[in-house]
This record gives sequence, C-alpha cells and structure tokens, in this order.
Amino acid sequence: MDQEIIIRWEIRDNQTCSYFLNKKISKNEVLYTDSLSANRSPLAAKIFGFPWTKSVELKPDQVNILKHDWVEWEVLAEPLAGLIKEHLNEKLQRGNIEENPEIKDHEIHHPLAEQISILIDNEINPAVAAHGGYIRLMNVKDDKVFISMEGGCQGCAQSQATLKEGVVTTIQKYFPQIQDVVDVTNHAQGENPYF
Repeated sequence: MDQEIIIRWEIRDNQTCSYFLNKKISKNEVLYTDSLSANRSPLAAKIFGFPWTKSVELKPDQVNILKHDWVEWEVLAEPLAGLIKEHLNEKLQRGNIEENPEIKDHEIHHPLAEQISILIDNEINPAVAAHGGYIRLMNVKDDKVFISMEGGCQGCAQSQATLKEGVVTTIQKYFPQIQDVVDVTNHAQGENPYF
C-alpha cells in the first residue's frame, strides 16, 4: 500500500477540483496556465491535452485543476483521479516521481511557438484524446516543429499515421511555412512498443 499512489479528491467549486496525494511529487508550487509552460511537467502536459483545462497547479502533495464551464466535475473528477494515479504509479515504478524539475521553464524561443501550441491544444489533442493520447510541442526551430506523442500515442502502431495524416497536415494547413514535423518520442518505452 505504501508503494502505491493514493488519491483523495474534492470539488472546490464549479471550476476547481483538488487532488490530494499520499506522496510528494514536487519540491515547490508551480502554476501552469497553458500547455507551453506545462511542457516541463509530464502530468500537467497530459492534463492540458484535454481542451477543458484552464490551469494546473502542482504542489508538493496536491494537484489543483481549473476547468472551463462547459464540462462538469461530476463527469471529470473520478476519471481524472484515475488518470493522475496511473500516471504517477508508472513514474513511481521507474523510480522518479518528481513532476517539477529544478530547471527553469521550458521556453521555446520562436515567434510561432505559442500559436502552434494553441493549435495542437485546440485542434489536434481533442482528436487523439479519444484514444488516450496527446501531442506535446517540444520545440520549434527554423521551419521545423518537434513534437512528442504521449499517453496512448506512445508506442502505438498507428502513431506514424497520426503524425502524417493528423499532426503534419493540420500544422501545415495553418502554418504553411513549416516544412517538417519531427516526432522525438521514444516509442520503445510506450505501452505497446512496435519496435
């Protein structure tokens, strides 16, 4: 029992739900208000893969999530507790449960980075979320976008089709100046590695 993450949750109000953990996942408190800033926390990035997310606050032994009004906590709270528990138990098995590394914010210094991140959140992630996956923007350099395919997309045999037919097509539709989208995912570590 001591080796596993235990979660207790409480709906604070119409927009906020708090998840209390039996283990410390962070040395400090960090508030993520968009998916770009959440890139350094795999859990926050995963939660931002859902379009209803407004912000994610990680505390040493607590996760606070602020959502948009168009979805109810009665629908989200329990499945989200399961997602958080599964994510943290997987990290615990690998020996590192830390969610907020000591490094400074993962910053992408490219004029299109924020717009591409918003596009991924609003257009791409809702589609892949139906299969338990999400796409995270890792970097933008010159005319290349670097992404990570996570959750159900990591190790999925269909990930390359998702990349070519979904991610690349959508990004290039809105940003024709982007010549290449590079998948930097280690698919061998996914749940269904195809290597």
